[in-house]
Amino acid sequence: MLFPENDHHKLPRLYHLDNYDRCLSQPEGLYCLGTFRLSANKPNAAYKFLKEYSSEPRHFDRTLLHRGYCLSSRCPSTERNATRRFERCVETHALEPGLNATVQTYHCTRPEQQEETDIPQRAFLIVVYVLLFLNVVGTLYDYIAQGQGKNKVIIAWSMRANWQRLTTLHEDIDPRLAALAPVQGIRVLLLSLVLLAHASEILHKVYLYNPEFFEQVLLHPATMLIRNGSSLVQSFVVLSNFLFAYSLLLHSKQRQFKYSHFPLFVLHRMARLSPMHLLAVGFAATWWARSGAGPQWAATVRAESLVCRKKFWAHALYLHNFVHSDEHCLLQTWFLAVDMQLYIVASLLMLYLMQRKKNPIPLLILLFFLSCLLNAGLAYINEWKSLLYIMVPENVRNTFRGIPSFNQFYIAPWGSLPACIIGLLTAYIHYYMQEQGYKVTKHKWFVCLVHWSVPLQVGWVLTGHAMPRHATRATAAWHVALERPIFALLGAVTLLGFANNVDNRFHRLAAWRGWAPLGRASLAVLLLHWLVNMRLAAARHTLSEVSVFTIGADLLSTGWWTCLAALPLTLLVESPMKQSFNVLLNYYL
Repeated sequence: MLFPENDHHKLPRLYHLDNYDRCLSQPEGLYCLGTFRLSANKPNAAYKFLKEYSSEPRHFDRTLLHRGYCLSSRCPSTERNATRRFERCVETHALEPGLNATVQTYHCTRPEQQEETDIPQRAFLIVVYVLLFLNVVGTLYDYIAQGQGKNKVIIAWSMRANWQRLTTLHEDIDPRLAALAPVQGIRVLLLSLVLLAHASEILHKVYLYNPEFFEQVLLHPATMLIRNGSSLVQSFVVLSNFLFAYSLLLHSKQRQFKYSHFPLFVLHRMARLSPMHLLAVGFAATWWARSGAGPQWAATVRAESLVCRKKFWAHALYLHNFVHSDEHCLLQTWFLAVDMQLYIVASLLMLYLMQRKKNPIPLLILLFFLSCLLNAGLAYINEWKSLLYIMVPENVRNTFRGIPSFNQFYIAPWGSLPACIIGLLTAYIHYYMQEQGYKVTKHKWFVCLVHWSVPLQVGWVLTGHAMPRHATRATAAWHVALERPIFALLGAVTLLGFANNVDNRFHRLAAWRGWAPLGRASLAVLLLHWLVNMRLAAARHTLSEVSVFTIGADLLSTGWWTCLAALPLTLLVESPMKQSFNVLLNYYL
């Protein structure tokens, strides 16, 4: 159903916030923030209009109201039941006669009292102190030994040595890796798009002055890059598995890998991901909630912090995309869980292919088609829908709670399995061409395809705008199964072109030397940006006005503060932990 643009003026305001600081400046101050479900006991024209307006998927659910009231001044009462008192206050000040409000969730705040430090918070501080101590010891040892220290484990914690690793280019170490220099630029570009998508998503979760912006902007085709942006993440999957497989193939020339090496592969991956992952989740579960305050703080940061405490063990085991999948601690970490789960699959598959001693490319192509067929079948049986159907304001506000298409497909490993296989396949193709000295760039069709691969990726995402809203069940299933793999295939073409030095403007931009430090800090950026962005948005004491400019401002602020924290954390945590494990691994091998 279509509604005129000015129809939203007939609706009660979706959000409202009283003055938080003035309310709690009084000793008896009581500030409550809550969400209310509207209803009507008798036929009511206003309620009927609310229901009709909310039935349009691109609209927020207007039968829900979100209010932050200073109950102590707006609705003074002797009522002891805070829930009922809040409901009556909303019915009095926000609703027309005949409408009722039932509280769904709420949180009340009184003048601040000093919080005591609990055991998890103390444990986090101890971990931080230990990491700082190790860095100080390693740096002093390296300085005293003038860079000639023999203890490689201690040297791994030298900030000077880790800075050199962070800024050294691949071509300075191994000429065969020189062609992969644009990989760092690709990482930075993809991360920028992820930060943009999340800057918009986080604004859905706070109280807005003009929520109609998000309702109207969905009509613009350009928003398809965000609405259907889950395909962009597949580039990370392709890249991750390509680098893993290619590195393994290069090392297989010096040593023979067996199934007994599989545990070491997994431990190596965990040494790469877990320190930063658990540090970020640990901070979110402990000190994040105490890093700010405001009327929206408890409903956003504090609520997510409690989820992080509950799911910390699942994060440690990379099972958090399966455990309480409707509740998210640092939403972007679903990718790390999927990455680890697919890494296990890729490791076993690579070990099998290397011992099979046959051309693996036909088998990988077969597995790719079978994985697409698997997702098509699952999508048809479970009636999963593409992200472009479910990326609507109310779903984003609730982080897709209760949406099976998101929790059972988009953040599940089988949803990214085709991209994983494409990454392995691309690595084998590139490796064999290098070994045989085959110059694929002699084919004009390949060079032309590489030049068009990036525009085709953008075009493929935008084609989602042409998909009918009420597609048949079979059509929707095939679209779910193929939209990500086709994007991943185009990404693999781009990657293969870069690896074979197909020159174009995008290649030159991605190959800029300045991307290297940021690209190597990409894990820290991925983990920290949600903490920073949510902190900036949730600490606001007034309604947020949404526009392209404010989303861009949030993006720039988040990017600046995230990079400011990501680079030192990469130096002090990720790099030394990774190098320490590599030293121990070399002793074993």
